[in-house]
Amino acid sequence: MDEAGSTTIGEVLDLTHNQSDPFKLHFDDTKWQKYLPSLKPLGLSILLNTCNLDTQETYNQFCSHITCEAIYNENLVPVTNRRCLCQLAKEIGFVEQAQKIFALEQQLSTFRHLQPEMVRRDNKYARSLSMSTKLKFPFPHMFAVVVKELSSGSMQLLSQGTADIILDSCVDYWDGHDLCPLMPSDRKKIQDFYQRSSLTAYCTAFAYRPLSKGINNKLSQVYLELPSDSRHLYHSHRSPTPVHWECSRNVLEPKIKSSLGQFFSTDSLLYNDTPCLDVCDAETCFNMQCNQVFIGMVTMQYQAQSDMVHLIEQLERACIRFVHFSKENELRSRVFSEKMGLESGWNCHISLLSDRNSNLETSRTMSFSAPCAINTDHATVKFDGESVPLMKRQTNAGNLEIHKSQDSVQETYTTHDWQSLSCLTDSTEHSAPINFDMSNRAKLPRGIDKIRPHIEQIDNVPLLVSLFTDCNASVTKEMLHIMQDYGEVVSVMGSSANNENMGSFMQADASIAIEPLYPQVCQLTPPYKPVEENNSFSPIELARYLSSIACSISLRKEEPTPIYHLIRESRHYVCCFRNSVQFWLCCCVSISLMQIIAAIFMLPALLTPGQVLWLVCFVTPLLSVSLMGTPVESDIMKRPQAKLQVTFNKEIATYVLWCYGCKFLILIIVVILTFAGTLSGYCTDFCALKNCSCILFYLPNFENTTNINNDWTDLEHSYTLLSAQNFTVIIIVLHFLCISASFVHRHKLFLHRSPHHNLLWIVMVMIVSAMQIIHTILSLTITNKEANEDTAFTVIHAFRIFACFSPFITIIVNELVKNEEIKVNLRYQRRARLDFGTKLGMNSPF
Repeated sequence: MDEAGSTTIGEVLDLTHNQSDPFKLHFDDTKWQKYLPSLKPLGLSILLNTCNLDTQETYNQFCSHITCEAIYNENLVPVTNRRCLCQLAKEIGFVEQAQKIFALEQQLSTFRHLQPEMVRRDNKYARSLSMSTKLKFPFPHMFAVVVKELSSGSMQLLSQGTADIILDSCVDYWDGHDLCPLMPSDRKKIQDFYQRSSLTAYCTAFAYRPLSKGINNKLSQVYLELPSDSRHLYHSHRSPTPVHWECSRNVLEPKIKSSLGQFFSTDSLLYNDTPCLDVCDAETCFNMQCNQVFIGMVTMQYQAQSDMVHLIEQLERACIRFVHFSKENELRSRVFSEKMGLESGWNCHISLLSDRNSNLETSRTMSFSAPCAINTDHATVKFDGESVPLMKRQTNAGNLEIHKSQDSVQETYTTHDWQSLSCLTDSTEHSAPINFDMSNRAKLPRGIDKIRPHIEQIDNVPLLVSLFTDCNASVTKEMLHIMQDYGEVVSVMGSSANNENMGSFMQADASIAIEPLYPQVCQLTPPYKPVEENNSFSPIELARYLSSIACSISLRKEEPTPIYHLIRESRHYVCCFRNSVQFWLCCCVSISLMQIIAAIFMLPALLTPGQVLWLVCFVTPLLSVSLMGTPVESDIMKRPQAKLQVTFNKEIATYVLWCYGCKFLILIIVVILTFAGTLSGYCTDFCALKNCSCILFYLPNFENTTNINNDWTDLEHSYTLLSAQNFTVIIIVLHFLCISASFVHRHKLFLHRSPHHNLLWIVMVMIVSAMQIIHTILSLTITNKEANEDTAFTVIHAFRIFACFSPFITIIVNELVKNEEIKVNLRYQRRARLDFGTKLGMNSPF
């Protein structure tokens, strides 16, 4: 804070996180060094308290204790406020050796409960929320260390914790040059900043005071619990006439001492304090923690990695909805979702916490997303229903308080108590929201049990939102099931270190496990100890492998996450596979249809069994497989994909018959006419020799002659029939080759993209053509010896010309059909993209 005249101005310095290092940061303001005198006490407090490894064990035990205490108050969540701030201290100018000139003496722990009526009274932001009783507030606590300077022997008290209890302990603040008394207006500014920040971020306050006497060791082993409203206790221990201490330079630079070898701050001996023996009782210990100097506050928020933000943008352009399932409440979740680039406006988030579950069961655990030092070992922390009691406490009073809290919640419900808090405020990118608009005008469902009725009776907005809050493993799995029931293709990306994600991994259509950044209180302490033995797994690695068994891919944290490229390759593969299956199916259907038509017109067998096997088992599979070699198209991620909805109606049947029937229609017509024309020409020549009449392609029937047969399978006519069948196979193969060319690039015409880009298809075309020539030569050579020289195989010239030019006609027809198919797909893509971007329900104000 800076004091200008009689007005105190609060300074807020923003820091930017380094995306390449999880701990590095830097000040955004290039002139931040002018605030260096105000920042030095903060950096020293970080080194001696926050990032002091000697305090970790005691702080862990204290956090476990307040976790147990939070069970008795559903309005509090034990959010740990300790994060690694070593880099901030280094940025201010401190080095690691600065910690060595102090010795840790004692550690003091203080906490108090918070009542709902006090929240409404003291927190104006909570009063503005229509459902304030459902909000969780940080557990008020303070953790202080007593350090002694090795050179002078003077002691200092450095405190950190929630700003409400820290502010009550302070009477002055440090402005960088002098100590200034905390006026009511100053306290209000600090409280407003803390209350505003604590709803959406993690805020830690820091304070300091010099000590004139030590503290007994036994006080470090107990926790001081204050009344819920303890402001009157602090008032009684405050000096009636606060004075300005001249202590700044000696506190910041401990090597600089006065001529008497003491800090200037200890010369005043803190008002009425007098040197005496060490403090041994709780009242005096509380007195020692009063009259502190407010140093400042640090507000921390989780930052989304830049590659994840870029991934979400790419998925949005590809019409792939990125849905965030958050265990935090709606306020905290919304802030982080905005940082990831998710929409946070109208109809964009739903709470999956059912009203019947919004009790102590959901507030037992601490803030899930906070990396912490809280020890949640089962042997240390016990919950309701267990045989071992938590602590000596009157359970009846606790239960009575719980019932009162639940009644107050029920009384504050409106007629729309099932609705979600879906409409908040403006962007909170740089700071916490100030004016909350929690009125649920969107009327979205609240609770997992309300999702299906809302979709069936109102609209499908719950399937279109990008954020679900208050989630746990069971409701997340159920929501994934609901999405799949309504045709959504679900891919889950989650932490491999959380065994609760296994159910979601198994429920999803595809799962990707990613090793997270493990909770780490300080960068100087590794999150876990690696196993020294070779070829062995650590417990964390083994747990990660077991949790990701159901996943298709498991990535380590140091590996890149090519999710977008994997989706791109998968989409391309599915598209090529669909083309291959469609082409293979259409070829088989066309072969069957041609033989059925030949049987209807009483033609002889259009193809021999061997030729059918040749086409079905060799030609068609090779051409179908060659379509898998199509290179990835640049615009494949711009095409929205269809849902898993199997609906076959008259409109779809008409489209399929028109689209695929037209592509193979020329083939069927040419094959039937050519085959029939060949047999008709032979019949004409045969009757010219035998002096008979021929009707079309039917052999004449000689009733009075016994040495002339009228069966095409007889030896006299078999060579002609086999030649016609071989000629038919050649025509079919040529048409299959031409039709397959239009399947290479289903969304591009020949003019825009030639099929020669698919090298595998070109190779297969050459192989099929060569093998077909060899097959035809061998087939005709074998039967040529038995040919009837009187009636040689002839083909009418008109049919020859028609058969030769028919492949070109097939290509033209296929391109015309493909052009119409592209137009239909474009209309579908526009409609699908519009549906993807529309989230307005029936209760929208627009």
